[in-house]
Amino acid sequence: MRSIERIVRRDLCIGCGLCETVFGQENLTMQLQSNGFLEPTIQNHKIYEEKIISRICPGVNIVNDQPFVRHERIWGKVIESYSGYSEDKEIRTKGSSGGIISAVAIYLLENSIVDTVLQVGGNSKDFRRNSLKESKTREDVLSCATSRYAPAAVFRNILDILRASSDSFLLIGKPCDISGIKNLLNEYPEYKERFKFFVSIVCAGIPSFNATQDVIASFKNVKYPVTELAYRGNGWPGYFSFLDASGHRHQMSYNDSWGKKLGKKIHFRCKICPDGIGLQADMAVGDAWETKDGYPDFTERDGQSLILIRTTKALELLRKMQKDECVTINSLPVEKLKSIQPFQYVRRRAVGARVMAVYIAKGVLLNFKGVRLWNNLLSQSLKSIIREFGGTIKRILLKHEK
Repeated sequence: MRSIERIVRRDLCIGCGLCETVFGQENLTMQLQSNGFLEPTIQNHKIYEEKIISRICPGVNIVNDQPFVRHERIWGKVIESYSGYSEDKEIRTKGSSGGIISAVAIYLLENSIVDTVLQVGGNSKDFRRNSLKESKTREDVLSCATSRYAPAAVFRNILDILRASSDSFLLIGKPCDISGIKNLLNEYPEYKERFKFFVSIVCAGIPSFNATQDVIASFKNVKYPVTELAYRGNGWPGYFSFLDASGHRHQMSYNDSWGKKLGKKIHFRCKICPDGIGLQADMAVGDAWETKDGYPDFTERDGQSLILIRTTKALELLRKMQKDECVTINSLPVEKLKSIQPFQYVRRRAVGARVMAVYIAKGVLLNFKGVRLWNNLLSQSLKSIIREFGGTIKRILLKHEK
């Protein structure tokens, strides 16, 4: 079995599209499968390109290039951490939390620090057509401002984009997108210097397109097709909403859409993810949730972003933005991150046992390096390790029985 086929059959392909850009679309294309995820379909096998994919596929290769702070196991290299928001009301409202990512993108463009922002955006007419956008204006950035809780073949055209111009870039993506592009740049080092900043969202996993359809189907009397679908935004956390063919707008709370539908159908690979917090980015941004009884409070309010600064250039950028009154930021002790992002804290502690289960059950030794999997695993109780290991084995066996 060839390397790409092994990755797909073992449920480790995250549908990023790197294999399509390396192979060329005449040899391989990403296609939507019945499970609601994107996977490669190979027309022509290419041995050299297969070897490249085996080295760069972020489904199996996460190699952290940002060394951890000496005693930190969970959060990675954090120079400073903040909660904050954009001072621009439109940016703050349209963003998924406090608008910090969009504010950073717009600031970099308007001050000619980068030429282009690479970010994922949707299609207002077809929610299954998420793709990498080349944003060059404020309007471009804001059109991609909200979260996309669905698959996207982010990098299917990335080499074409790099070859078509000499632009400098900010890349905004999931943690696995940051890993993927850095892996690619190690293979094509001639493009490295053109990536000036990497900003990661804090990610809880990729839901299937089938999960999106489940949310839509839960409403009564929906007239198809649906358009203008949004998963979040226009408030914090914002509503899942869409317009049906009759012109009626439907909406559902974040707690009901993510908590009861979308979050139940995330990819298997996401369940063993060693990095949902952007360990390799210059800056990682998520929700600065307030919590009740250890669970995030999703009551609608003005957005607040959690900001993890991992490099000095990101710190200098954020301070310039603060000086120019583009953002408001407040220092946040790292010790508080556990209560603000409890899901990420628990997952980072548990994931070593899950990865070990994949190795034993699937015979796959994942190339996850520099993410302190085993340090975290050894800090857990035997009971916790057995529970996480057993749960992953059960998921794998149930999948094989279907």
